[in-house]
Amino acid sequence: MMLCVVDANVVYSSLLTKGNSFNVFVLNDFFGKFEFIAPEYLLSEVSKHKQEIIRRANISESEFEEFFEFITNQVTFVSNLEFNDFLPKAEEILKDHKKDIPYLALALKFNCNIFSGDKKFRELCSEKVFSPKEMLEFFYNE
Repeated sequence: MMLCVVDANVVYSSLLTKGNSFNVFVLNDFFGKFEFIAPEYLLSEVSKHKQEIIRRANISESEFEEFFEFITNQVTFVSNLEFNDFLPKAEEILKDHKKDIPYLALALKFNCNIFSGDKKFRELCSEKVFSPKEMLEFFYNE
């Protein structure tokens, strides 16, 4: 299994559109190709936008909970204390793109890639960030 950091961008996308991001989680549920990790911060970030996601996705609260649980059951959440040492390096790389600093710091700590659809994040860390479409290719190119 390949270790990979999940950022909030792909979780939002999965909940909103059930597109490529969600398909990565569906395929991973079957094939177990990735071991997903994320900073605990992701949980509070998604919770903060829960009502907006429900409204925009046109789903019920119970559907939101069901989809969110399906995704988070595949993710191991890591305390900030475990990757605090890598925050300065992540800040230096991301500069003004502050929202992704915890995700990059976690990836640096575990020397792994990041699953994100955030174009700016990818631009700043192109060798580490894989888009939903690229993640799907890991399943289909074997």
